[in-house]
Amino acid sequence: AKDRIEFLERELKFLDIFLNLQSSKAKCDTLDVTQKAQTLLHDTRVALSSLNLTSPNFYPSIYQMEDDICLIKSEIRANYSFPKISLPLSTSKNGVAISEIVREFMGTVVCILSDLLNFHDGRSVLFVPGPKEQIIEVLEELKSLRAFVCFVAKRCGKEPQSCHHDFFTHIFVVAGHAAMLVWLSLPGTDNGTQDLASGEMNALLSDHLRMRIKPIEPSICKIYVDVLQALKSTSQSGWRPDIQNENTTNIEAGFLETVLHNLVELPAIGNSTVALKDETENLQEMLNLLRANLPYMPMQHLESHFEDLHLVIIDAGILVYSLYDVASAKVNQAVLDFPGNIQHFNTVIYPIVQKVFQSNLPRIHGIGYVDFLLSSLNEFQGHYSKSLVSIKNQLQIIQKELESVQPFLKDVAKERHKHHEIQHLAQLVIGTAYEVEYIADSFISKEVPEWCLERWLVDIIEEIKLNSAKIDIQLKKTPAVDIDAAAAHTSSESTSPKNEEIVGFDHIVPELRKKLTKGSQQLDVISIVGMGGQGKTALANKLFNDDSVKSRFDIRAQCCVSQEYSCRSILLAILRDLSCDDPATSELSTEDLRDKLQKICKVRRYLILIDDIWEASVWEDLQPCFADVNNGSRIILTTRQVEVANSARISCEPFHLPMFKEDESWKLLKEKVFGKEGCSPDLEKVGLEIAKKCAGLPLSIVLVAGILAKEKNERYWRQVTKNLGSHIQSDTKAIIEHSYKHLPHHLKLCFLYFGVISEDKTINVSDLTCLWIAEGFIKIDKEKSLEDVASDYLENLIGRNLVKIAKRSIDGKVKACQIHDLLLDFCKETAEQEKLLLCIDRYQSANPPPGIYSHRQLAQRRLSIYANKNGLAKWSSSCSLVDSVLCRDHIIENLSPTSRIFQKFKFLKVLDLKFIIVDSFPTELFYLRYFAVRTAKKSITSCISNLWNLGTLIVKGEGTDLSLPFTLWKMSKLRTLHICDNAYFTISGAAEESLENSNLDNLETLSCPCFSCAEDAEFVLGKTPNIRNLRCSIKYPEGNFWVLQLEFLTQLKTLKVHFDVHSAIAGACIFPSSLNKLTLYTISWGTGSEIAMLPNLQVLKLVNVEFDKGEWTVNDNEFPKLKVLKVVNSDNFKEWNVLDDAFPCLEHLALHKCQYLKEIPSWFAEIASLKFVRVRSCNEALVASVKEIRTMQVEDYQRSEFQIFVD
Repeated sequence: AKDRIEFLERELKFLDIFLNLQSSKAKCDTLDVTQKAQTLLHDTRVALSSLNLTSPNFYPSIYQMEDDICLIKSEIRANYSFPKISLPLSTSKNGVAISEIVREFMGTVVCILSDLLNFHDGRSVLFVPGPKEQIIEVLEELKSLRAFVCFVAKRCGKEPQSCHHDFFTHIFVVAGHAAMLVWLSLPGTDNGTQDLASGEMNALLSDHLRMRIKPIEPSICKIYVDVLQALKSTSQSGWRPDIQNENTTNIEAGFLETVLHNLVELPAIGNSTVALKDETENLQEMLNLLRANLPYMPMQHLESHFEDLHLVIIDAGILVYSLYDVASAKVNQAVLDFPGNIQHFNTVIYPIVQKVFQSNLPRIHGIGYVDFLLSSLNEFQGHYSKSLVSIKNQLQIIQKELESVQPFLKDVAKERHKHHEIQHLAQLVIGTAYEVEYIADSFISKEVPEWCLERWLVDIIEEIKLNSAKIDIQLKKTPAVDIDAAAAHTSSESTSPKNEEIVGFDHIVPELRKKLTKGSQQLDVISIVGMGGQGKTALANKLFNDDSVKSRFDIRAQCCVSQEYSCRSILLAILRDLSCDDPATSELSTEDLRDKLQKICKVRRYLILIDDIWEASVWEDLQPCFADVNNGSRIILTTRQVEVANSARISCEPFHLPMFKEDESWKLLKEKVFGKEGCSPDLEKVGLEIAKKCAGLPLSIVLVAGILAKEKNERYWRQVTKNLGSHIQSDTKAIIEHSYKHLPHHLKLCFLYFGVISEDKTINVSDLTCLWIAEGFIKIDKEKSLEDVASDYLENLIGRNLVKIAKRSIDGKVKACQIHDLLLDFCKETAEQEKLLLCIDRYQSANPPPGIYSHRQLAQRRLSIYANKNGLAKWSSSCSLVDSVLCRDHIIENLSPTSRIFQKFKFLKVLDLKFIIVDSFPTELFYLRYFAVRTAKKSITSCISNLWNLGTLIVKGEGTDLSLPFTLWKMSKLRTLHICDNAYFTISGAAEESLENSNLDNLETLSCPCFSCAEDAEFVLGKTPNIRNLRCSIKYPEGNFWVLQLEFLTQLKTLKVHFDVHSAIAGACIFPSSLNKLTLYTISWGTGSEIAMLPNLQVLKLVNVEFDKGEWTVNDNEFPKLKVLKVVNSDNFKEWNVLDDAFPCLEHLALHKCQYLKEIPSWFAEIASLKFVRVRSCNEALVASVKEIRTMQVEDYQRSEFQIFVD
């Protein structure tokens, strides 16, 4: 029934087109048929509007209407001929402009012909049988003409000329006639009548195309050329469109598409254009370039270029249509003018291409980007010397100019120049690096014509020279300031203390502590409710880590939910904290994880902290996992939503967190600004005012403190107060913006980059620094490694309270970090505004809107995709110019075939697929500097060495051995190589010979190759002379033991070695004296005297170590600089003897799972440097001896800061 109605409506539309044609005839020669058609159209529409689908007369009525239309169609066919139309010469008809009438008529015809092609069900009455190629071709031509009509209609002026009238009349006729030819050739419904055979219809349509639509006939060509000539005159006389109207650009682009369409078909008309083959190809190349860029032209540039652009498009149309007019003498003039036209087109099109690319670059750039460009340009020219030979001289000039401004950029990175104009000039210089890189690649890829790129390079050289001159002038006005001391102060002293005290909540903690440790034995939920930034998480953590609370519970775990809830991730996080972090657990299904957690909770008294729940449904999903066996278990829950707290309530009322009191606000502000130092009296008054204005919101207080800590003087603080104004009380975002504005330029980029992480997720510092380096955010410093500079940047952000420390290593260094969710929102929003980063969530990525971002709009942009593999695949089609792609979904998935994704990228520098399992490795992403991925393959392709720019390579296996190609040693820019634990280098005699002169001199971190013989270890590590961090595993085949000699690694600072058997003896390992941190797994300690005397060793971890006869004796003066000692899981560690003067610098002692050790030596009470001892899963006798040590440290030696932690 529905199809029948749609069929009738379609027939009526065709009938209406017929009547439109007849009403426009100068003389109607089919008056009788026309009148019948008018009556039938009216009566049928009325009947359809009142038709009831459930009426018993529905089908008889439908059939009757179909028969009536079929009859009138037969009469029309018998009398129909090509219409001779005479549209009125006036500017309007019935109050509507003729141009609008024709434009709407074209839209109707195109729409109805398109509908004919959309039905593929042969059983439907709407289906059009037979071949449709001619209908498709006619439709494409009419779409092209429609764009032509729109172009003319908006630009023909208030008083159309006769050529405009001829043009609109022609379009009206050919469109209507095409519709009639198709309609009159279509078959009827099921009444048995057949219309014209499809072959006859195709012949008629083909003739109509050639004779009346395409600009082949001289008369038709003249109509098109004349109307364009008239438009050119109108434009030259001062006509201006409304450029602010987005449709203006679309109209220009639409007609440009029409011109290109006709240019492409030009060779098909004969041999007349053979002589112009090269010129027409050049013209096509230019117009394609203009078409690709025009829609993305920034409005401010479009306004200044529009007049020239509009005339170029008109001239291109005149030129193309003139070339069709082979019978006219005008073609000769067109041929003569061709080179001049081409040159003129170049002049207009080039700045559009340039401005589109520049406008889509990030507005803030990495201070180290020029370093990367300069280091890669020479290699780039070496790899592609043939492609770049024509611009070799220009590239060398650019290299020389950029090298000359390197000292200036270095000073900017060190904050020696804070003047706004100088900062702006630095950004202009860095921005040209992006352009040079794009130009070099475009010469190779042929994506942009060479004439455009060569002109662009000339402009870049002039621009760099001009900016260099401006830099010299500015430096004379504002010389560099020597602020090395201040910078050092900012990067170190401003950092948050390593053992932060959580300030505030003093009157709240006792009440909530009581709810956790006292009261009913029934399971209870203590919900903390408050707004973002109010301190819910800080209070919950303070309770969770309270000694009296910890001692009450057998097991504890904490997790963070956030808005992106994943039940599986939450369950795994809880089980991990409950010492269930074995590989088998991670393989369980979600339901099995629920069961496992529930079983654990049934037999132990537990405390679970669930932070940041947004929906009541989340609690309802998790609640069944927590068994209530009346043993006093508790759950701490934090949320912004009262409904969530009410849903989780068992006995305790939800606790609504109050704002800080004024004294608490001031205390927190002082703590964050001064640490343990006191506040000077002259700052106390203004400080109290600021604290009061923060309205008791901890996040606001902390952010303001980060600003105040920069300069501790009254004048500066008064200025900060004035700048913050009234916003400080009501608008946290305004405070975040103010903190952001106070950042040095290079730190702004690093801070905004935190937008790549998921809400409430942490990021490892090692990953973050590698990413910053790969992105070009870190400036090369001859005195420090890039990693050390990046670490300074991070410490600076932490010191400003913009970044939180999520995890520290045992020696106190920051191991993982995160930012508050309000700051994360700011980073994402601002990064997108600055065109630095685009975050795509899983919903966007599931169905990216077509055309939402073009590859030019994503030029040099970073994409952070919170999506599954399908989202990555769908978005990759827009990513050819994207700088970085980071897939942040934490669900591990297979992506196959991966090669199709890799082919989409050209300029990719960062590709983070840590949670994507790929079936192949990229081999042509030549710009790639950072690549992280998972694989189930057993080997990495030797062609990986094609990625000669790669600085970080991270490959995680899926439980199988992974063979590493010897070609890795040809990747001279590698700084970090992290591979799965079961990775082996394939080394042969031929490989050794070919790599004789190949060293990884830049490699600083290598983890975690497996060595089975001394020769392999010596060969591999011998090619990494500057390595600073090494983690490896040693396997001894069939008891063939060998000595691990590493003394030649003179730069080595951190070493972790896994041995496969205890038979390996620590004393048989030879370590370099440079070593700071050493971790040994599964080894027999022996005397360990060689290790004990390492002069720079500060951290020692012994995991699963076997001591000779269960005894460890430490002699006088051993471990002279050791600060941290950790012994884990030593089953035979029974007796420990420490002689006087051993461990003179020890600060931290940790013993985990040393179940047979009954006491620690009394000498530890004598060590003045010792700050705390942590004991976990050890016997009670050992715990008692630790408490005796505390008594002696605190009471006998008055070291009140000494602490012990017992888990």
